[in-house]
Amino acid sequence: MSVGIRYLGGLFSRSISTRVSSISGLLGSGRVGSRLAAGARRPGPLRLIHTSSPVRQGHQMPRRQFDPREGFRRHNERARQKNVTGILYVSSFVIIFLGISYAAVPLYRLLCKRTGFMGTPKTEPTIRDVESLRPLENHRKLRITFSGQVSTVLNWSFKPEQRQVNVVPGETALAFFKAYNKSDKPIVGVATYNVIPEQAAPYFNKIQCFCFDEQQLDPKEEIDMPVFFFIDPEFADDPLMDDIDTITLSYTFFKSAGRD
Repeated sequence: MSVGIRYLGGLFSRSISTRVSSISGLLGSGRVGSRLAAGARRPGPLRLIHTSSPVRQGHQMPRRQFDPREGFRRHNERARQKNVTGILYVSSFVIIFLGISYAAVPLYRLLCKRTGFMGTPKTEPTIRDVESLRPLENHRKLRITFSGQVSTVLNWSFKPEQRQVNVVPGETALAFFKAYNKSDKPIVGVATYNVIPEQAAPYFNKIQCFCFDEQQLDPKEEIDMPVFFFIDPEFADDPLMDDIDTITLSYTFFKSAGRD
């Protein structure tokens, strides 16, 4: 056994001597220094550096607590603002719509009076001299016929006193309509009119008429309503009027709105 122990000790001594000799040789040749220097130049792993001071133990950051009542109040405030905005939009739309509704009728009447649109005779006053209103004697005669009717809710009778008159462009003429209240109470009516054919309406000028004016008739009352008119002399210069020999002036009476 002692021989074995001595054998193992010799092996261990020789191993240590061999390693020491190798290390001494490396140090002498400078290889270890170069390897160590190369290892120093290699970048090492990144490390996070905390600059903020650590939270002291037992100390917690303050938290903002949620108040349900505050959230409910903000929600109600946003809803109220939306409701106010919606009400303003709707109110503006209603006001604009009502304004257009009230202005539509007078604007339409003004357009028709000035242009003869939709067969409405021109009633807008026009400055003319005597020469322009002189009858065109060499022009063919135009037959002007009249028509009158009432709405079903108006208890009147309304009709022209003459069926027709013959005129030439530039000649003035006077016609009469008769209205009669058949009821036992006063009634207010208003008349509208048009010209047939429509293309002749711009040349049909009325100097005096009862259209668009409220007319009140007492029970069983009868009145005559005059219409003073002329055909514009420019009618003769329009080639589109060459085939027109008859023009009809038609009136319709309605019960005035808001009147019993």
